[in-house]
Amino acid sequence: MRSILLVAAIMALFFSAATFTRADSGNVLVQARNLFAVGDYLPAAEMARATGRAEGLALATQITCYYGRYVASEKERLTLYESAVEMAAAALELDATSAFIEVQNAHALGRYSQQIGVMEAISEGLAGKIREHIDAALTLDADNASAHMLLANWHAAILNNAGFIGRMVYGADEDEVFAHYAEAIRAAPTTLQIRVEYARTVLELDADAHAPLAREHLNVALSLPIETAFEELLRIEATKLLDGLKNN
Repeated sequence: MRSILLVAAIMALFFSAATFTRADSGNVLVQARNLFAVGDYLPAAEMARATGRAEGLALATQITCYYGRYVASEKERLTLYESAVEMAAAALELDATSAFIEVQNAHALGRYSQQIGVMEAISEGLAGKIREHIDAALTLDADNASAHMLLANWHAAILNNAGFIGRMVYGADEDEVFAHYAEAIRAAPTTLQIRVEYARTVLELDADAHAPLAREHLNVALSLPIETAFEELLRIEATKLLDGLKNN
């Protein structure tokens, strides 16, 4: 009887410790998100990464990619994106059931591909890997706005860089750009990033043909409230894109 009670006590301590660890990790991630919100990108990413948990590694990936894209110098970016790719892969090893983690794997590989050159990335098979992660995210969450946005950008990037070959080999299709952005907006109509990315993407496809559409979404973006430092960066980008349209 004593041994049974001892085992029960040990198990109770184990589960209490596990619960405390999860709660403590959750608090750290809240702190990391708060740091990210005020623009402390690298401290936020390091805090999230240090949890060693799947969600923390994925969050660190996301923040690192945003920092690389909008804040870092050109010479910093490759190292940042390599780190992001590694963290995203580690997160996926820990949890293969999260759409957010699949999205961040696609996000990191996409930024890395842009840094080394899309044609080189295609030759290394990265386009296919990115698509696999996006498809996995949508399988897990069909309404994931970020996944739809990334899939639209995937089609656009291949068309912009590989043209006819991209259509033949990967099935890249301009209609899919608009279809997936429509899905992203349906799922998250007030997300500033989606509006800005939509505008930028269609302008890269054909600036003359899509200028009215880009202007529409940029105006929506600029009407949305700003709650984080990252959204302030997006507003600056939206303003620059819109000013460019006014000058043409």
